[in-house]
Amino acid sequence: MTATDRAAAPSHEAIAEQAAFFFQRRRLGPWTEVDQAELVAWCTESTLNEVAYLRLEGAIAYAERLNAQRPFRHGFAGSEPSELPARRKLWLPLALAASVVLSGALGLSYLRSLLRPPPDRIFGTNVGGHAVLKFADGTEVELNTNTALRYRMTTQERTIWLERGEAYFRVAHNPIDPFTVVAAGHRITDIGTEFLVRDEPGRLEVTLVKGKAKLVNTNAAAPVAMLAPGDDAVATAQSTMITKKTPAQLADELAWQQGMLIFRKTHLSDAVREFNRYNDVKLVVGDPSIADLTFSAEIRTDRYEDLVLLLQTALGLKVVRVGDTISIFRGTSGTHKRLRT
Repeated sequence: MTATDRAAAPSHEAIAEQAAFFFQRRRLGPWTEVDQAELVAWCTESTLNEVAYLRLEGAIAYAERLNAQRPFRHGFAGSEPSELPARRKLWLPLALAASVVLSGALGLSYLRSLLRPPPDRIFGTNVGGHAVLKFADGTEVELNTNTALRYRMTTQERTIWLERGEAYFRVAHNPIDPFTVVAAGHRITDIGTEFLVRDEPGRLEVTLVKGKAKLVNTNAAAPVAMLAPGDDAVATAQSTMITKKTPAQLADELAWQQGMLIFRKTHLSDAVREFNRYNDVKLVVGDPSIADLTFSAEIRTDRYEDLVLLLQTALGLKVVRVGDTISIFRGTSGTHKRLRT
């Protein structure tokens, strides 16, 4: 290795911090095939990288064995061990044991990296996309089309910020370590919960499917809303309205999880708006007089052509396509126009 190569090579501390960063991500958050490929590529770059990660992994495994052999029996001033959060009961003795191993074998840079909280991570879907995030605590988040979120899932905090779109949350409940979703100036805290959150301009909708949840407007002194199964809360900056949905209505609303949209006597304008969330080809109601026409159907989210065919044959409407825009008009009585591309 030349002097230039040595100058360009990462320091031992930098390698140690990167190894700790990978280790935290693998332990505390979802670990995907992309993450695994990133770790493998980093280890392949240098033998030092691979050795650093393996030594860290081995040191933590050794500390865990020490923790299993010697139950933690020491509390803090004013606190009994039984009062400590369950997750901290595990990590406090582990951290103490690991500190002895790591400080001697790996250096203080590893300890600083492990104690530093991992950065927030960002995840999202494109138009028409669908994805599931699985976390180490058992929580799952299912993202619908064109959805973006930021999350901080550590041993001390479980918070997700829904930046846009719609997501379904299956929360692994922990009364000492609550799970929180922040969206559109509101905070949803689980109490053993499965719930749906949809963020639209000026409007937030929270639908509770199982358990309980607390909805708080963080921008105003509005009362706290406690949601029960079937409650559908529509919240704005000024108010929150709660209505009840039947199990059948909840099932229809969640049909996107199977790639379907279900319409029950739905206004044409509402159906068009819903379909446009899933497709780059956009539908437009070109004649306001037909906006309130209603129909019922079950159609795949990515099959806008099926919706267009239904409008032509069942409602006798006329459609005209220009580029990626399909305009819908009232048709001539008794005739059905086919889609022109």
